[in-house]
Amino acid sequence: MKIEDQLNTRAIGIDGCPGGWIAALLDTSGQMKWRLEPNFENILAGAATAELILVDMIIGLPCLEIGVRECDRLARVKLRPHASRVFNAPVREVLGVGSYSATNLESKRVCGKGLSKQSYYLFPKIRELDACTDLRVRESHPELVFARLNGGIPVSASKKTEAGREARLRILEDKLPSARAYYEIGMTLFKRAKVGRDDLLDAMVLCVAAMEPEALQSLPEGAPPCDEQGHMMQIWF
Repeated sequence: MKIEDQLNTRAIGIDGCPGGWIAALLDTSGQMKWRLEPNFENILAGAATAELILVDMIIGLPCLEIGVRECDRLARVKLRPHASRVFNAPVREVLGVGSYSATNLESKRVCGKGLSKQSYYLFPKIRELDACTDLRVRESHPELVFARLNGGIPVSASKKTEAGREARLRILEDKLPSARAYYEIGMTLFKRAKVGRDDLLDAMVLCVAAMEPEALQSLPEGAPPCDEQGHMMQIWF
């Protein structure tokens, strides 16, 4: 990242992607830029002036006694009938077990339920954020943001479909008139094997939300519970 970009960055939205982390960065003039990094610390290294950093990844892990985070339960309620768009955070006890089969067995043993492969593949990124101590970094969920910007109504079409992507672009354009142009730039900059179409949309909507911190809502509201590392178990949208 250029020095002038570091000095001008105001808000950042980040999504995990096959290539690592895709970040949408908004500068003080209202322009958005893209950045792809293999690890999260690289993005933070160029984010000295960002006021708020929203990331679509689990921050704050429940222990076995808690089991399911309250923020995940509340997010499912808010996104009904699309509750499956919210993944359960793994309990800390299974985070470092090893292979998927071993982790799945351990999850069944300690929690009484297995772990999806999709959740397991997030473990390396969850570990990165578990080590992060930057208080500007907050967990978010793109679908909750899209729903808030859509009058509280979740987008029904999947973001994996053309109709779903178009619906989300229209919502983004209401807040960021050049959203479609930025999306097209991202499409040309990155190979789909590194950054998916939906990854771009997710990073963009989190950046748009980070532009207006005063409008953010949280689940749960107020002071949230923290995990044993001191991370808040709270989703901002």
